[in-house]
Amino acid sequence: MSDPHVPPVLPNPSPVNLGDHVRHVSWSPDSRRVAIALGNGEVVVVYAKEAAVVQRWQAHKLAALTVAWAPRGETIASSGEDGFLRLWSAKDGSLLREVREKGWIEHLAWQPDGELLASAAGRSLKVWNSQGAVSFEYNQHESTIAAMLWRPDGKGLGTACFGRVQLIRLGETKPYEDLKLKTSHISLAWSPNGRHVAAGSQENTVTYWKLPFRDKEPLHMSGYASKVRALAWDRESRFMATGGGPMLTVWDVSGPGPAGRTPLQLKGHSQRVTQLGFQHQGDTLASGALDGSVWLWLPARSSGGMPAAELGSEVSVLSWSPDDRWLVVGTAGGLLQIIG
Repeated sequence: MSDPHVPPVLPNPSPVNLGDHVRHVSWSPDSRRVAIALGNGEVVVVYAKEAAVVQRWQAHKLAALTVAWAPRGETIASSGEDGFLRLWSAKDGSLLREVREKGWIEHLAWQPDGELLASAAGRSLKVWNSQGAVSFEYNQHESTIAAMLWRPDGKGLGTACFGRVQLIRLGETKPYEDLKLKTSHISLAWSPNGRHVAAGSQENTVTYWKLPFRDKEPLHMSGYASKVRALAWDRESRFMATGGGPMLTVWDVSGPGPAGRTPLQLKGHSQRVTQLGFQHQGDTLASGALDGSVWLWLPARSSGGMPAAELGSEVSVLSWSPDDRWLVVGTAGGLLQIIG
């Protein structure tokens, strides 16, 4: 089903074959280039307009897991299964600095102003300054950190692991919100206005907290067909999109919601949705699925959608450029499609 209310965005003629599993992507702040972490340990830089590879180098001996382009533009951070966190020049790909942690570094994220870099490896959460020194370390995790992100104002971090979501202020040794729940959290999303947090679980559920959380129990959304890894908030912090099956489920949290409301369900994919992303300034929601299909939606206006690409293998990453002009999609089969 297609919907005339969805912008007619067309894919570039040919996807780029990068030759290995696309693990993560990160846009340059000017939206001209995108950095990609590959399963063979390489970091690749692609120009968006031409969909052309301009740089690629062996960043890690084992798989590269994450890549993060600094908000100030000069530096690209990467991490991998070899336990290294490395900083690269965005100009020529030269190595600037490296540190080694114990185990895989699965999560990296720059503070919104680009001053600090956060990393998570196993149960360890660290924040690094521009000289590569640890400026903050937090060790209150009893199990592996499954998800990590910055607070929208950059003054703290959120983490999810088995049985616990913690919201932490920089410099403090205890969480200011300690959201305990006996479930295996695998994803985490914080609304842009900082008032809502949601976590997806291995047990096919989504848990929602309105902040500051003072109720006895959080709100549970169940009935998903599979584990929920894909979560996304819209720019107004009103709609929370969730995966967990072939259908997208979109909850309206405005006012007293989402309790007591029937969510919007968006049908288009034939297999499980693996990736979701709202535009930063617009209202378009993009989704990617296990079968390689990519769809665009406007859930604030309609339940219909527009197919945007068919890439033949699992959509492993999906990300809008900072100016919302481009949508980059990567697959487990090594293809990269830039839609715009």
